[in-house]
Amino acid sequence: MSSGFDDASDGVVQHPSVGSLVFVLNATAKAMAAVVTTYTNGSSPLLSSSSASNETTMTATDNLTDVLYDVGTEDLFGDGHSVCSSFLPMNHFYFQMANSFLFLSYLAPNGIYGILYLRITLAIGSFLFALWGYVVLCALDTFVWNSGFLVINLVHACVIVYHLRPIKFPRDLENLYVQLFLPLRVSRFQFRRVLNCMKEIRSMEPREPFAYEKKTKVDKLSLVLSGRFLVSQDGKPLNYVTANQFLDSPEWFGMSTDEYFQVSVMAVEESTVLVWNRDKLKLTINGDSFLQAVFDHILGKDVVNKLMQVNEQCMSNGSIPHADTIRSEKPQYIVQTSDDPDAILGTVTRHIQDPSSKRDSKQHVCEIEPLLAKTTADGINASLNAD
Repeated sequence: MSSGFDDASDGVVQHPSVGSLVFVLNATAKAMAAVVTTYTNGSSPLLSSSSASNETTMTATDNLTDVLYDVGTEDLFGDGHSVCSSFLPMNHFYFQMANSFLFLSYLAPNGIYGILYLRITLAIGSFLFALWGYVVLCALDTFVWNSGFLVINLVHACVIVYHLRPIKFPRDLENLYVQLFLPLRVSRFQFRRVLNCMKEIRSMEPREPFAYEKKTKVDKLSLVLSGRFLVSQDGKPLNYVTANQFLDSPEWFGMSTDEYFQVSVMAVEESTVLVWNRDKLKLTINGDSFLQAVFDHILGKDVVNKLMQVNEQCMSNGSIPHADTIRSEKPQYIVQTSDDPDAILGTVTRHIQDPSSKRDSKQHVCEIEPLLAKTTADGINASLNAD
């Protein structure tokens, strides 16, 4: 039988899909020809009876079945083989590897690392497909499409890697994060968001006032990174504030930024304070319920510790715990107060480690002359008046 297969076999190998289409067209044409031939040889349906018409129809159907069977067995099965009598050769190594990476991409787990894995495997697969299309097939469309897929997946992978990069902080802030926030499972990314609300890191000298009672507004949140502060009210010492403690945690609860400190705060040694912008910090943590719970916990615990120190002071007849109870290798200044509530006066005592002692905890107390104490008090009063 002469068909499209025979005519197209002059040195050109046809694609299987093209051959199937030619087969269907040939079978349809032969079937229609058989129907027309049967209808022409029979009597006209307008002039014949119903029995003649039925006989003509049955004859046409039988001829159509015979034609389809003959064409199918000749073109499809030929020598008794299946439709795919032979398969094409295996594709190139690039094609096999590209599909292997596509297969691996379907195994991506959940989570951010799973998405990164998915993007990387898709990028590698797209690269191999583009290489296959350019080197082996020499097909421009295959190369262009897969190059576009490669670029998209690489961009997504780079963005994910950027968000997963390690976040490092300066030494003081790193210690703060490890000791105070990491035990509460605050991520470095969340801690960085909190640090973005930072106003400044303030260094303070000994006897330098940080806040004045009823004069300094409560517009910040301050945390001691290093050093020691003395908190007093109405001229009476209340407690010490040391590293990783807040200077104004009681003011955080129930006080607005228009109100004033109810205590005075002064550094008793060289200190460093982390100062947050209070309104910006509250706006940030209010959008994150986890961070809000963390700060409520930390600040609430800090307030409880301060109340316990004040309670211990009341139990010890109004005197604050002695500086010997707090270990430090730096010089420590303890400020005592007079009966004047508007001035923090002082006999300043400095605790110096005894070099002749073998025990690190043994210390001597040296009093500074009253003239130096009076000079210190006058300087603080001058600062108050200037403020």
